[in-house]
Amino acid sequence: MAFSDQLVEVLTGPVGLAFSLTLIGALGVGALRLRKNEIVEQSQNPPIGPDIPREKKIPVVQHDPDQVDRSALMNRVSHLAVDGRWDELADDIAHWETRLEATPGGTRYHEIAVETCLTGLRSLLDDAPRDKLKALSLAERETGRFVDRFRASPDNHILAVLAVEAHLMMAENYRAEYWPEDIHDDAEVQRKEHLRHAGSLLSRFDPLERMSPLLAGATYALARNRGETDDTLLPTFEDWVDLDPSNPRIYAAHVPFLLDAESENAAFDALIAEAERAQERTEETLGEGGFALCVTPALAEDERLRDRVPADRLAGGLMALARSSATQAEVNIVANELAAEMSLGDDARKAVMQSAFDAIVKQELTVIYPRLWSIGLDEIRDLLSETFKRNGGPLPGIGRLYAPITRPSAAA
Repeated sequence: MAFSDQLVEVLTGPVGLAFSLTLIGALGVGALRLRKNEIVEQSQNPPIGPDIPREKKIPVVQHDPDQVDRSALMNRVSHLAVDGRWDELADDIAHWETRLEATPGGTRYHEIAVETCLTGLRSLLDDAPRDKLKALSLAERETGRFVDRFRASPDNHILAVLAVEAHLMMAENYRAEYWPEDIHDDAEVQRKEHLRHAGSLLSRFDPLERMSPLLAGATYALARNRGETDDTLLPTFEDWVDLDPSNPRIYAAHVPFLLDAESENAAFDALIAEAERAQERTEETLGEGGFALCVTPALAEDERLRDRVPADRLAGGLMALARSSATQAEVNIVANELAAEMSLGDDARKAVMQSAFDAIVKQELTVIYPRLWSIGLDEIRDLLSETFKRNGGPLPGIGRLYAPITRPSAAA
């Protein structure tokens, strides 16, 4: 029986159907895209010959290893969820979390797995109207199922995280501004109730004792949702980032809080102070890369900071991230970031970013993954052509074309 057929047969009722149909969309369509991408890949093998421009000799891979890893992981997680093997799935997630396993692009397996588990609930929330609170009754029922699974295994912190994250999603969707004015108060009551339940579940576990970034991240998210002050929020962030100091998602989550200061100067000072601490945390593994982990999402949040952040520190940090990684996915991500930055700011800043981009292209980039860029393939090649015209340099070595793919596996 095909997996897409099995999904519908195994899960019954509107909640199960929502979960199954969402996964069919993610996985069934993904399989079709994989076959299409394989054909595209074959047609884009690098041409050879003395008259072929260098930028066209760099292989182009549409279905990159980062995407392969994500698809394999989502496939396993969804199979276990559909089969109702939640304890086994929780063991897998705990195993990935302990090892901080990540895709070639740096996204942690345990984060992707939790998001996949919550796909059905997210679909129910996205599809529900916002006219009456009872419109979320199916989502409430699905949240209850996550809580019931945890109650059946009350020492399992992964099942607790899933229940907490479900409560946090519900709380977010009960924010008063999403509802008609006449039910604002009732919506706020529901929001606070879900936050209370989330807090009760989290109070049973110590993230540091469990060495669990998932617990720490959920604790941080709860504190943010409660609007807690610096004295309460900052320790939760410190716990989270200490458990996984090179995870860019943690900095991206915290940056909006740093920038929510009384003045632009205060926001800038807070950002730079945290970026310095980020570099200290990761210096042995990422060199100057920690600085860029913290600063890069801030520039996306508030472009006014761009001219104040030292260009050489940011460029050096991005280069360190690419050079400390064993994957071409990271190199492509950094090259894309530098390509965007070298067109922004004053001339001196643009020159620094351009120099860093040229260095990454000449020394590190051996394959193009278009999915990881924010511009089209023709534009990418135009930028590479300009780099080679400015600098010359050897072509990428054939031995570094593809980074090994680490496929998700069950816990040992």
